[in-house]
Amino acid sequence: MRLDRLISQHTGIARAKVGTLFRRGKVVVNGVVQRDGSVHVSTSTDAIQCEGVPVRLREELTLMMNKPAGVITATESDEHATVMDSIPPELRRRGLSPAGRLDKDTTGLLILTTDGGLSHMITHPRRKLSKTYIATLLDGALDDDAEARFSAGMTLADGTQCRAAGLLRLDGDRVRVELREGQFHQVKRMLGHCGG
Repeated sequence: MRLDRLISQHTGIARAKVGTLFRRGKVVVNGVVQRDGSVHVSTSTDAIQCEGVPVRLREELTLMMNKPAGVITATESDEHATVMDSIPPELRRRGLSPAGRLDKDTTGLLILTTDGGLSHMITHPRRKLSKTYIATLLDGALDDDAEARFSAGMTLADGTQCRAAGLLRLDGDRVRVELREGQFHQVKRMLGHCGG
């Protein structure tokens, strides 16, 4: 990991201020003053000091949650229960936040983590990480060409462009949707656009 990033993450010092510490010779790695924040260090083998104080590496925490309906995917809210309200107090930590979002009425797997790199890997659109949803149709059957429209990608009524996605009809009124992006209420809106 880059030394400047490591110091910022594990001390709470802003990255801009960390740069000043390097220029002033206030960062020491394995007993040697380090003035280049871009060098990579090992969190398991290198001894790092900042302004004479050892940098204590905090362990990252990652949790899997089955998000209940009626709870919003947020860290705080004055109006609604949040996923953080479902976390036992002994597991709550500074920096713990959801990696991705599920709608208020959606249930399912949600990852919460203090690891910014993991969160970025899960949520960044460039990664094109596949997300699978099981949905129950409430407003009727889907159009006959719904699968083809999903696989081709579609433009919703408000102009929102949706990339190609997977759609599989299951038993009864249930469908499986596979997305590689995550736009606002995307599953509901794409199904609604195809008659569901």
